[in-house]
Amino acid sequence: MTKLLTLDIVTQEKRLLTVETARVTVETEMGEITILPGHIPLLAKLTEGLLRFEDAKGGEDIIAIFGGFVEVGAEGKVSILADSAVRAKDIDLAKVKKAESEAKMTLSDKKREVEFAQAEAALKRTWLELKAANSKPRHSTT
Repeated sequence: MTKLLTLDIVTQEKRLLTVETARVTVETEMGEITILPGHIPLLAKLTEGLLRFEDAKGGEDIIAIFGGFVEVGAEGKVSILADSAVRAKDIDLAKVKKAESEAKMTLSDKKREVEFAQAEAALKRTWLELKAANSKPRHSTT
C-alpha cells in the first residue's frame, strides 16, 4: 500500500501544483470525499468548492476549485483537471471584495440584463474565493 498520494492539479491555464500528500478532500457531484492512500480507482465530476490537502508539514492547504474532474489511479495518483482553480494563499482579498461589490451593484440594476448573468457568476466565484481565503487551515505543531 502506498504511504503517500501524488496530487496533481491542472487547470486550462497551467499546472497549478504537483505535491505528495497523505490525504485529499474534494467536493464532487455525489458529495464530499476524502482520498487516502490505497483508495480504489475513481473518476468523478467536481463541483465548485474547496479542495483540502495535507501539506509537507502536516498542516492543511486549501484550493478553490471551479468545476472539473478528479481521477484516482491505482498507484496513488490523484489527478484534478479543473476548469479553474486558485490557492487560498494566492487570493487577493481586496481584489475579490471589489469584484464582489461590483457584482452586487450590477445585480441590483435590473436594466442591465445582459450583464446580470456575468455578475451572478462573478459573485458566486468571489464567494468561493472568500470562503477559501477565510478558511482557517489547521497547522501542525512541528
